[in-house]
Formats: sequence, C-alpha cells, structure tokens
Amino acid sequence: MAQAFHEFHLDDTLIRGQVEQAYRETVGELVTRLTYTVRYAPESHILYLRYASPALRQEMNYKITDLINAINTRLNRQEVKKIVVS
Repeated sequence: MAQAFHEFHLDDTLIRGQVEQAYRETVGELVTRLTYTVRYAPESHILYLRYASPALRQEMNYKITDLINAINTRLNRQEVKKIVVS
C-alpha cells in the first residue's frame, strides 16, 4: 500500500491526513469545533492553525511545544516541527 502511494505521488496527501487527524484526536472535539483551519505542509513540516476565538488562540500559543510533542507521539515519528497559529 505504501508503495502504491509513493508510486502515484500521494505520500504528501497521506502524511497531511495523518497529521490533521492526529491534531483533532489530540485536542478533542471542543477545540476541533473552534478550529477554522487545520492545514499541514509536509514539505516544510509546519502545521497551520486558525482559531475562532482570540482567547483560544492565545491559550494554544502557550501550548505549542506540548501540542507538537503530543502530535508527534501520536504519529510515532517527528513529523511536525513547527506550528503557526493565527
């Protein structure tokens, strides 16, 4: 299966989906509902997040390192290197 993804150049699509799902599982249903945008750029290893609430945005800015560690732990690899919150 992995070879088929590689053969059809779908590796980035698979990784993007895995990271975005790991984010949702990590933060839970409430924060997921208050997240407007979840977009992962595999080539730069950056997860872009946009929140509905300024208070939530500020809170998540304080927890970026913990969030990166939790997502990477869930993925069992060091995939996400940076998170940009807006």
